[in-house]
Amino acid sequence: MLNLLFKSLFALAVLIVFIAGVVFDAKFLSQNQFSDKELKFNRTITQSVEFIPDQFSANISLESTNALRTKDQIAPNELEIITATLDKALKLAKDSQICKASTYSINPSYSYNDGARIITGQLINFDIGCKFDKNSIDKYDNLITQLNTLLKNNEFISINLPAITPSVSDAISTQNNELLHIKVLNNAMQKAQLYSNELGKNCVLNSVDFTGTSHPAVYANLKSTQTPIESKHTQTLSATATYNCK
Repeated sequence: MLNLLFKSLFALAVLIVFIAGVVFDAKFLSQNQFSDKELKFNRTITQSVEFIPDQFSANISLESTNALRTKDQIAPNELEIITATLDKALKLAKDSQICKASTYSINPSYSYNDGARIITGQLINFDIGCKFDKNSIDKYDNLITQLNTLLKNNEFISINLPAITPSVSDAISTQNNELLHIKVLNNAMQKAQLYSNELGKNCVLNSVDFTGTSHPAVYANLKSTQTPIESKHTQTLSATATYNCK
């Protein structure tokens, strides 16, 4: 009986040692597998650059007054005066050297009564687009003054003064875009070294996907008589970087 008990205890001890060995081996293998596991992940990288707008834009509109918008017919002499005035405005825009104006038009507006189309007024369509740098603001102000003088007390034509919008030229935008690409790429490579140090692995930058284009920030408008102020704005670019760590 004692011999049987001894054999049972011996068998139990062997079983415990075996199980402990299996657990140790499994844990050890699991640790090795984790340490050798390859990691793949993405990071969004965003960089910005500050710049000062180097040009400004404004869109001047000449429009019908209320008297013309509600006038169903234009007398020949009235039409002659209107077109002569618009021709002068067209020349003023051209002579400004900073503005361009498309050809204008005068078209009737309509309403409908029991299916019948009725002329209710006359609409002037005349836009003057201006682009200039800060050194040419006086040319813009001079054009506004000349247009106001031309249309002073005009019965049929009014001027809609726009705000001045700061903007960036293609040259500055392209320059900023190149700089932003370089900044994103440099930051992406720096992060590869950072991840290598933190994870204790060899982390490699596989790719950088520039999914969008960089755009300058939206600017506040200035009053038409306000001198542009040199204030800094921001242009931003984002990309997705892919990493592989072993």
